[in-house]
Amino acid sequence: MRVYAIVFFLALGVFGAFAGPRLLMHSSDNHFVYLADAFMHGQAELTRKPHHQNDWASYEVLPLKGDSAAAHGEVVKGFFTKRGGKPDEFRLLNGTQITVPAADRGEAERKYFVSFPPFPGVLMIPFVAVAGFGANDVVFTVLFAALNVLLLYLLLKRLVSMGYSERTETDNRWLTALFGFGTAHLWCASMGQVWFTALIVGVSMHLAYVYFSLDTKRPALAGLFLAAGFASRTPLLFASAFFVYQLIWPVVGEREAWPAVARKLALFVLPCLVMGLSLLLYNAVRFENPLEFGHSYLATGTIARIRDFGLFNLTFLSRNLTAAFTLLPSVDSAYPYLHLSKHGMSLLLTTPALVWLLWPQRKHKMARAMGLSALCVAVPLFFYQNTGWEQFGFRFSLDFMPYLIGCLALGGRPINRTFKGLIIAGVLVNALGAVTFKRGGFGSLYSDYLCEEPK
Repeated sequence: MRVYAIVFFLALGVFGAFAGPRLLMHSSDNHFVYLADAFMHGQAELTRKPHHQNDWASYEVLPLKGDSAAAHGEVVKGFFTKRGGKPDEFRLLNGTQITVPAADRGEAERKYFVSFPPFPGVLMIPFVAVAGFGANDVVFTVLFAALNVLLLYLLLKRLVSMGYSERTETDNRWLTALFGFGTAHLWCASMGQVWFTALIVGVSMHLAYVYFSLDTKRPALAGLFLAAGFASRTPLLFASAFFVYQLIWPVVGEREAWPAVARKLALFVLPCLVMGLSLLLYNAVRFENPLEFGHSYLATGTIARIRDFGLFNLTFLSRNLTAAFTLLPSVDSAYPYLHLSKHGMSLLLTTPALVWLLWPQRKHKMARAMGLSALCVAVPLFFYQNTGWEQFGFRFSLDFMPYLIGCLALGGRPINRTFKGLIIAGVLVNALGAVTFKRGGFGSLYSDYLCEEPK
């Protein structure tokens, strides 16, 4: 317990130091504070208008007059698409597009919501109950980030105790440092802000899920934490592959094992089903569509790539692969000489120790389960409408990073000087992000280069 306390408080100190003055006040993008307040008032709609317009879901409740009212009723809900050449095009919540001339429009009321999965907002309710809208989402994020380092350390020790990993205590500490400080986890932990808070809380739930999923020994707890995970970060729904693979693959063709398998599967699925139905109901209450969680209504539905291509599309693949694997800083002869893209940076530069995944020394079933699960979570992200912008490194990697660290542990390749050097290099690169990203005085380091927007 003393070692666990040291791990937690050491991580807390590191993240707190990098957060620095941010710890003194909530971030500018404290969406989950607004959501927690709404939940405390028993509603999904925000109780007050947001203090800025960045990444809130909203739509208009528009009274109609004249011919439009006769055709569509007295009130419609949706948004003007602002598509070129179609100033009167209005998209209803059910997706139908109608024409509403300016002469037929009454005074619209705008409804605001948080589109991000709601579980971090639920966790923040006690903070908001005490401090109201002044609740500090930066402190909240730092606490969960420190918890993540401890959870990863516990997971690595669990893999050893179960006979899957042959890592020494020193090896596990190096791998824990790699995860906590040598990945996007470091700079995300110091930010607060809705996007990074969601990722950090998602990692917490994900690590707990993986821990209880090992050998499918605790199916109910695994299902509970997976449910909390995809209620924090939607892609974690695909992490269900980790439990299901371990449960099904070993008993394929063994009929006598199926009753036990069915029992475990039911225990695993039940909390996921409850959470899934709750989220569908939550969506229906907000947007009259159980499958709409709100991103289609960011910027009141006027983000062109979402409006025209949807949230997932093959069109986005090349941009996301560039951001994840090939995007590098640029250097020129003018101050500040180094330029970083807000679309991120290659994982091979921010976490170079990941190259060790290409040459595992040992192969076994748990490594296969983790590798498959990493793919299941990662692949949908590469078709998503957003690279992760704005970011220092490819932040969405945190959704599948627990499996990559697990594979490094299971691969058995010695953590020699080269491996340690790569870990230290990753820590230094991500420390640069934690020090400079969205900090006053460093804005000139960052620009928007990547490639053209989808057309």
